Amino acid sequence: MKTFIRIFSLSLATAAILISCKDVKQSDEYQALTNRIDSLQKVNKQLKSNYNETLDLLNEIESGFTDLSEAEHSLIALSIENQGDTVSRRDIMLKEVERVKNKIADQQQKIDNLQKQLSGSNAKNKTLAATINRLQSELDQKTAVIADLQQTISSQREEIGKLTGTVAGLEQDVADLKEQSESQQQTIEMQDKSYHTVSYICGTEAELIEWGLFERKGIFDAGRLLDVAGTAADFKSFDRREIRLLPTGGKHIKLLTNHPDYSYTIIKNSDGSENIQINDTEAFWSISRFLVVRIRK
Repeated sequence: MKTFIRIFSLSLATAAILISCKDVKQSDEYQALTNRIDSLQKVNKQLKSNYNETLDLLNEIESGFTDLSEAEHSLIALSIENQGDTVSRRDIMLKEVERVKNKIADQQQKIDNLQKQLSGSNAKNKTLAATINRLQSELDQKTAVIADLQQTISSQREEIGKLTGTVAGLEQDVADLKEQSESQQQTIEMQDKSYHTVSYICGTEAELIEWGLFERKGIFDAGRLLDVAGTAADFKSFDRREIRLLPTGGKHIKLLTNHPDYSYTIIKNSDGSENIQINDTEAFWSISRFLVVRIRK
């Protein structure tokens, strides 16, 4: 009986505790506390997320500044190396400037995002604000350097363009002068060739008469030479500087045109034919540029 009473009493106590707990959970104070805990947990989770995002963004910005510095140094070295280079190389450098400017714009966007995160946060983080200011100042300095470099390259490109136009004009002048010189040289060569060109012809008296170079009036007429320049006789022409021995193919030759006696010698060959050896070229052709020789066969 006593045992039953103890069990029954314990059951009543347990039921009372359960009823009491149930009443606490259903109370307004318990619900408010639970909601407060959930809210704090969400805020804590968001803070951790924002903190991790901020760290990632700072790492990206620092890495971006490293790449930007390397690109900037490379561009400055390239600009020094190519002083006075061609317009096409300047175009390449301007493209590199644009690439660096795009990197700067990307860095600026990341810094702006970081600033927004700081502004949207309720907590005032002085360390983060100082870091943002430092990054912005560094980026502004690089922007100024690149802008100055771009202006320098553009100015040099314009100067090179002007010089290229000047050089092109001078090259055209040189080409015109060269063409003019070549034309003048051709004219001189033609005049020189014409000046030194002489002609000669050899034939019997009958042939010379037939060719319109000679005429005789009667048996006792010694005959006379006609205008050699106005005939269609088949003269042989050559440069007087190149030939000094003229074969006649005949005997008992006689020069019908005027040539100083001292300027030539008649040479007899073993077969009886005779040649004309010119001793003084200038003197021989000084009176007439034509040589008409009467021969006998």
